[in-house]
Amino acid sequence: MIRNVLLDWSGTLADDLGSVLVATNKIFAEYGRDPLTLEDFRRHFRLPFSEFYAELLPEATLEGLEELYERFFLGMNDRIELLPGAREFLEFCQATGRRAFLLSSIKTSHFQIQAERNGVAGFFEVAYTEVMDKRAKIREILKTHHLDPRETMFVGDMVHDIETAKHGGVLDVALLSGFDRLEKLATAHPTIIARDIACVQRLL
Repeated sequence: MIRNVLLDWSGTLADDLGSVLVATNKIFAEYGRDPLTLEDFRRHFRLPFSEFYAELLPEATLEGLEELYERFFLGMNDRIELLPGAREFLEFCQATGRRAFLLSSIKTSHFQIQAERNGVAGFFEVAYTEVMDKRAKIREILKTHHLDPRETMFVGDMVHDIETAKHGGVLDVALLSGFDRLEKLATAHPTIIARDIACVQRLL
């Protein structure tokens, strides 16, 4: 039985793909680059995001990118809504006694604004944010909170999330509601592929 749920934020619970693309293209414009289409962005974007920028903007420094992203994205936090079924899933976890944790690369301040605005901040036992490489964090989370990997799953929408779950020895669940397309997710050989978070609730 799954008693513990680790969740990504962007593309899993929050509908922020469009806003992330806008902010990314503003960064590209700062460096004199053409904007990416949505399909180009989904094809190239990956986590850790430093690898994405190293490929497409090798001249940029991580510090400079973070400063620009903060400037361009901050005004969009009030536009971010939850994906369909996200609140219901968190309520389901709470009602059934499942422990919920956030494991995301989102900036802490952005998550706090978005989660508070959407009224879901209190559903997470702990929110791990600004995690550059989730693979390096998941085992620490399992150990810290005494989570049995056999009773734990990680739900995310990107290849990196699936790789993280496998690295931690927990059940990996890939969602089609976010950043990575099915053909990209398939390269990570996910154990479960679900259309959205509501489908995961039905599975549980």
